Amino acid sequence: MAKIKQLSSHEAQKIAAGEVVERPANIVKELVENSIDAGATRISIYIEDGGKQCIRVVDNGCGMDFTDAQICFDRHATSKITHVDQLESIDTFGFRGEALASIASVSQITLITKEESAMEGTKIIIHANNIQEIITVACATGTDISVHNLFSTVPARKKFLKATQTEWRTIQLLFNAFCFDYPHIHFFLFSDGKQLLNCPITTTLKNRALQLWEPSIHNHLLELHVDDSALSLSGVISDHQQYRYDRTGIYFFVNKRWIKNQHLSSAFIKGYANVIPAGRYPVAAIHITVPNNEVDINIHPRKEEVKFLHPRRVEQALQQAVKITLEKNLSQHLKKDITFQPAAFPYSPPFNPSSVPFDRYPLPSASFNTLLHAKIVRASEADIPTQLESTEYEQTSLMVNSSPLTLDAPPVENISKSTDIYRLIGQYNTTYLLVEKEDGLFLVDQHAAHERILYELFSQRFNEVATIQLLFPHIITLSPDDITTITPHLDIFSTNGIIIEQCASDQLIIQSLPVHLKDQSINDIIKETISWITNPTSLDEQELKKTLNNKLQAQMACKAAVKAGDILTQEKMEQLLRDLEKTANRFSCPHGRPTGWLLSLHEIEKKFKRRT
Repeated sequence: MAKIKQLSSHEAQKIAAGEVVERPANIVKELVENSIDAGATRISIYIEDGGKQCIRVVDNGCGMDFTDAQICFDRHATSKITHVDQLESIDTFGFRGEALASIASVSQITLITKEESAMEGTKIIIHANNIQEIITVACATGTDISVHNLFSTVPARKKFLKATQTEWRTIQLLFNAFCFDYPHIHFFLFSDGKQLLNCPITTTLKNRALQLWEPSIHNHLLELHVDDSALSLSGVISDHQQYRYDRTGIYFFVNKRWIKNQHLSSAFIKGYANVIPAGRYPVAAIHITVPNNEVDINIHPRKEEVKFLHPRRVEQALQQAVKITLEKNLSQHLKKDITFQPAAFPYSPPFNPSSVPFDRYPLPSASFNTLLHAKIVRASEADIPTQLESTEYEQTSLMVNSSPLTLDAPPVENISKSTDIYRLIGQYNTTYLLVEKEDGLFLVDQHAAHERILYELFSQRFNEVATIQLLFPHIITLSPDDITTITPHLDIFSTNGIIIEQCASDQLIIQSLPVHLKDQSINDIIKETISWITNPTSLDEQELKKTLNNKLQAQMACKAAVKAGDILTQEKMEQLLRDLEKTANRFSCPHGRPTGWLLSLHEIEKKFKRRT
């Protein structure tokens, strides 16, 4: 019996659909591009359950007649080209004629469409590429197409869809891209029956950014423009004062197509070298125009990537344009803002370390301020005080006990052992604590160590962390899509003592905070949490919640911990070492950096040629 069989065209089409339809956002992209090609000036997008249940796109474009409405679902049915020689000059989105056929093979579709000159429109219902119904109906000019139950005919593909929030976020980014690419089109975005974005026609990208991004960005946007015979760059970029924790705010458009290109992204970010902090990213919407014969848009089935004939030239032009734009903006500010005044005093007063405020340390927990693991001898040989001020609202007693502790983690390389006597030399470079031991010199990173101490406190006793009610609640303004991203996860914040509520479509209100964060910026914590959520992940809801909780606690610990450069008193240095000694996982901070490092006596003696 023959082992090789030819699949039916119906089954082959289901499999081939994977090249075009991988997730709901792919369908949204294809349908909106058809609307744009149809000349629409008003496009509404309706999403249910992140696109898994329903995707509906309604436009006021040219529409289709009765015959075109039927044939548009056939493979290779297109109005864009008639022969392959036209590919290099094509200026519309689609041309293969496969998108609607692929979508129809893995879902249920309802199409309602009418041309302006027609008296009535056409309604077609298709299930798994089979036409169920064709009737004439009264409708407005344009096209209304709904896609229901994605992958209902291909269960194996359906199970690979991401969480609803992840699919929705991808659609939001795509919606933003269409809005930036086509400011002359009025876009609407709905989710589960609610209108989330209304972006009327505008003449500038800065105004479009105000519709899509948080208002605080608007005053920090700069116009970028480069124009020569071979390459044109135009758009808006953020200045050095505005940045995010991820790259989702960077949009590139090549010949009116939103594309993803790692080399372009790297060149763009290099333009901000030494301007914004490491690990932070600007926002931008940049249009790149090159001759059609110098870019290949067909290297990706969904045309999400392009290949330039002269990629290096494009990347260098982009990087240089960013640098020039930033430098020009800074020069204008220097001329406008700087004034020179005579000094009030002929000299600067001497620096007094005791005048530096310090209330970040130690912990407000009595359990972290008891039972020493070893005897500490001060550099000054003074006795250990019997009482140590912990915070302005609490004092805890300090007890000396040489009995060993029961630690949460097995000791690997303790700072001290029960029989050790070590001497705290002091603070080096206002960052490292120097501890003299019998077997060498131990250096402790004060920030990494305190960060680990606080992290363990937050993670093990999060329900008991002391909080403070804010006298004046703090309001944070975000973009609507960031609001919809963060609101399902507000319970994670409340579990950790950060009480947040949504007070408007683009605002959150902070009601209370843990005491350790009372002097810290909560804005950065929220924005970084959004970047964690939006990063692609295959975690289920429970795993995602656990991961976010751990990351949030690590970020809270980082914000509240002492910093490199903070001056510590002798008492606070000793307290940090004691608390670190009793902390689980003490050998690294939550981000993986070591808390301490031993320079062995043997290594020191080798440096001084006392040993070989």
